[in-house]
Amino acid sequence: MLHAANAQLGTTYKIKSMILDHHMLHRLNALGFSEGSLIKVRQKSLFKGPCTLDMNGQHICIRNCDACKIMLELNHD
Repeated sequence: MLHAANAQLGTTYKIKSMILDHHMLHRLNALGFSEGSLIKVRQKSLFKGPCTLDMNGQHICIRNCDACKIMLELNHD
């Protein structure tokens, strides 16, 4: 299964599902991250550190354990 923590850097993906707790899901939705949004993984830290995600020029950094719960699919557009 492809998730944000093991996605390839710089490739555009579509968010398929987000299996997060209520608070984290609410925070990401407030920033515009929802199912169907297009994102890119900009940076991954070593030793399962945080991942930096990009959506429409907005960068957010999330924990690796949360990135593992964001399921992605390759964008074919």
